[in-house]
Amino acid sequence: MQAGRPGPSPVPAGKVKVVPMNWQSEDTIAAIATPFGVGGVGMIRLSGPDAVAIADPLFRPAGGGSLAGADSHRMVYGWIHADGEPVDEVLAVWMKAPRSYTREDVVEFHCHGGPLVLQTVLELVCRAGARLARPGEFTQRAFFNGRIDLTQVEAVGDIVSARSRAGLRVSANQLRGRLHQAISELKEELAHVAALVEAGIDFPEEDIVLANREEITGRLSAGKSRLADLVATAERGRILREGLGTAIVGKPNVGKSSLLNALLRENRAIVTEIPGTTRDTLEEATEVGGVMLRLIDTAGIRRTEDRVELEGIARSRKAIEMADLVLLVLDGTAPLDADDEALLAMVAPAAALVLVNKRDLMPGPAAPWAERLEGFESLTLSALTGAGMEALETWVRNWALSDERPLFEHALITNLRQKQAAEKALDAVEAALGGLEQGVGDELLAVDLSRALAALGEIVGETTADDLLERIFAEFCIGK
Repeated sequence: MQAGRPGPSPVPAGKVKVVPMNWQSEDTIAAIATPFGVGGVGMIRLSGPDAVAIADPLFRPAGGGSLAGADSHRMVYGWIHADGEPVDEVLAVWMKAPRSYTREDVVEFHCHGGPLVLQTVLELVCRAGARLARPGEFTQRAFFNGRIDLTQVEAVGDIVSARSRAGLRVSANQLRGRLHQAISELKEELAHVAALVEAGIDFPEEDIVLANREEITGRLSAGKSRLADLVATAERGRILREGLGTAIVGKPNVGKSSLLNALLRENRAIVTEIPGTTRDTLEEATEVGGVMLRLIDTAGIRRTEDRVELEGIARSRKAIEMADLVLLVLDGTAPLDADDEALLAMVAPAAALVLVNKRDLMPGPAAPWAERLEGFESLTLSALTGAGMEALETWVRNWALSDERPLFEHALITNLRQKQAAEKALDAVEAALGGLEQGVGDELLAVDLSRALAALGEIVGETTADDLLERIFAEFCIGK
């Protein structure tokens, strides 16, 4: 199910109301928690204090008894009934609070996966006292009930929308609490320093900050280093989560569209021998070497007077500027010309891979002008036959995940919200260190430490504005 996908039934208009922490729901919500459409199994989920009381009269266990009398976390086979008539053969389970996703009583009906039967069962539970869940409300309740923090909330959405194995792995580690743990450790360090500073304010005659200056400096320096390392993960975390913006560039007829089709494993782009066939950027996404590439097939860049082609070339130049990675395709059967040289000068070697294409037609294993590629990483391949494509996949994986083990074993910042909050925390810690060196008053140190702690709390959702929480949960699908 895609995040933000409209559910099969209407939802009351208006924004999700964000409620304060230490909140307990008084109502019971329900939703279809599986994708809309025909499938083998569909699931109706209820959560709230009356979940069992609402579901119990609708369900008749095949072996007798009741759902309320069944053991928690154990599937029960039976039938949903309405007005004395069977509606569907289902498996039912109830999960007693707090051992559930939301830390509330939760009931799930695992029905047959047809839209009509699911809609019918949903209407039955709503008629019995449940209300329709808003997008992300089940996860919202898990957050407000303290089962997960805001980084884990975001990880849930990232797992649902993951489009690569690397992105899924990063999101799974985030859901396990890697970033939450790192932030908690940083907060503990800074809170210890803040306690010493506050004690110095309360008991100025003791000069506590001066007496503990070495410890305070050490803890703040360590915190600064760890925050700087964390901020430095943001770009790689974004790439793994969102994919690698990848521009395929080159002159007309060097094989850019053939390369796109080879990476997509389908004929998505038109391939002809006529120069200038691609006159606009064409965007697709695919997984290469476990990493998602957001591929942009650009118009061939060359000198031309064609106004339409010129507009395509302008867009190609823009795509190069915006890309994380540039795949520069050169024709291995032709000599380099001024247009090729201009392209080589246009791209940054550190964020580019030169692909010498048409290997199947080349007289030797390397182009005669291969020495011109000094400073660039390059591969020789045939987009038409597929020769060399495995080497390209390996290169992409190594380039994107060059420090794979540390990436997957340690905390990662994966979005702009987390990055901005971490930068605020880093700025505050640096200010505190600077103030300590300059001998500023304890009150100013306390302000900087308070800013740092608030920024860290923002990352995990302890000090996050309600309107931001609204936007985060509104991006979820109904039923999650």
